[in-house]
Amino acid sequence: MQMQRDQYENMLRHLGCQQIGSGLYSNVFAFRGSDKVIKVADYDRWPEYILWSIKNGHAGKYAPKVFSLKFKEDFYVAVMERLVCTIGDILRDSDQRVAFCPQYTVWRQAAAYQVPDDNEIEADDFQAYIYCLKASGLKNDLHEGNIMIRHDGQPVITDPCSGIFSSSKYRIKNGQLTAPV
Repeated sequence: MQMQRDQYENMLRHLGCQQIGSGLYSNVFAFRGSDKVIKVADYDRWPEYILWSIKNGHAGKYAPKVFSLKFKEDFYVAVMERLVCTIGDILRDSDQRVAFCPQYTVWRQAAAYQVPDDNEIEADDFQAYIYCLKASGLKNDLHEGNIMIRHDGQPVITDPCSGIFSSSKYRIKNGQLTAPV
């Protein structure tokens, strides 16, 4: 018998993990002082976004670094890098706003980014990356709570899409995409 999502989350709590975030489909946990987080989620579209980012060379740059991803019967578990704060946090906290002002400005500019007519664009900057997301069909839930900042100030889009998972399952182990894809 497979463990249910609430049982898995309770096991993490019992092991000393603290819940540090949540979303519509997921909860995020971390051990105190860890540089990684554990995302436990229903089958939403996040794995589709991560697979797209890996295949297009964006994982670890504008998308989170994912160390492992495993699908369970009714939910999935991912271990990924721990980020500092969201753009929403920056807007609410004046100290954060001062510390990350350039990143907030980049995000605001990216939100209004217009695409060249030739539709040939590389995601070599954050604004272009947001366009590539728009073109991929994965950007239907991009807001201030789904963009976070790394310790070095790099903006990271954590979860730009909403909806139910509809792709094939795959696995990430030790940071590497494994079969099947």
